[in-house]
Amino acid sequence: MKSLKLASVGGVFLFAASVASLAQETQEPLDEVTKQAIEDALNYCENVSEDAEAIRMKWQMRAMFDAEEQMNAKIAQLDEKVAELREWVERREQILQRAEGHVVDIYSKMRAEAAAEQLSTLDDITAVSVLMQMKARQAGAILAEMPAERAAYLTDTMALLTQKYSKGADS
Repeated sequence: MKSLKLASVGGVFLFAASVASLAQETQEPLDEVTKQAIEDALNYCENVSEDAEAIRMKWQMRAMFDAEEQMNAKIAQLDEKVAELREWVERREQILQRAEGHVVDIYSKMRAEAAAEQLSTLDDITAVSVLMQMKARQAGAILAEMPAERAAYLTDTMALLTQKYSKGADS
């Protein structure tokens, strides 16, 4: 109904404008009927302008509410991501704390073959913790001496922990 009013307002306005421009082109004085039509059109526009304004305001409010809902959904997604990254950081810290410094020193001073054999028997979390606290060259030599499948798994775990940690630090 209100959109019909808006359409009719536009039609009346265009009619009044075309009549006025036609009168100007012909340079003839407007007759009484034409003047009345223009006046009626202007009165109509004035009468429906409040309704048109109310409709426009409702539309703008709805658009703002929709935008707010979208922003709230995005904020919820980002909060979930932050929580996930914090969980990974905590997990990484727990892994690093699990192997104390003196244990890492012991494995660092062992020959690569012997350290690989010993680390292969440890649980995954402890092995990853020890390897992550070693110098890269030492960890690489030990991984080279391990069975390929075990070395690949430990390397993937370290890479995943490092990747998740660096993403969390960037946020």
